[in-house]
Amino acid sequence: MKIQDVKKHIFSTLEPFASAKGFKILKGRFALSRKACSRTDEIFFTYCSWGFEVNIFPYVSVDYGEITTICNDCGFTLNHSAFINLLLLQRIKLQGFNPDLRWKMQVAKTDRFVLSDDEYDDHNQLDMGLSPLLPIALDFLSQFDSVDSIDRLFNTMPIEQYSPYCSGLNTHCMVGLISAKLSKNADYENIKRMYHRIVKKEDFTSDMKSSFSRVVAYLEQI
Repeated sequence: MKIQDVKKHIFSTLEPFASAKGFKILKGRFALSRKACSRTDEIFFTYCSWGFEVNIFPYVSVDYGEITTICNDCGFTLNHSAFINLLLLQRIKLQGFNPDLRWKMQVAKTDRFVLSDDEYDDHNQLDMGLSPLLPIALDFLSQFDSVDSIDRLFNTMPIEQYSPYCSGLNTHCMVGLISAKLSKNADYENIKRMYHRIVKKEDFTSDMKSSFSRVVAYLEQI
């Protein structure tokens, strides 16, 4: 099974949705993308391919340019202010979140669509699986339509150590701190101290810890 054929099928299926909701199809990035001021909304896909089988992982993301720029300028690579696997988000909406859910879905391969040369109905199953994910993606994007909402996502206490909305605790610390500052969170100083303790305690790379210090110093100037 060729990944290019799968991409072509997915884009063909999603084209009416993309046109109706203001998304552009980015074939090179395997994504639907739209911009609103400094915010970029995306529905995107990653994949693994082995000749006879393709695994498709659907995601939704929101990115605020100011957050991303601060991170990248301070040496920490950031692609999304918040993102999540759409099949995981669907499961969370049905049964709530627990820290083991993402791992359990990975093991069971329920966080992806599995397409095989041996299963001729897989494209129909893919279409049926994608359809209910689209309103879930739009709901996610409507919830996180401001930097303030990113602040609430990552800084509502107690914080979630294994947040499903970022790639790891190191990213959580970065985005949480920056969004708290940009949204003028009244509890910013306590939030800064909390993330400083986490960064000091956790086994993060020296580069990440250095980037965090640079972010703290930068935020003190604005």
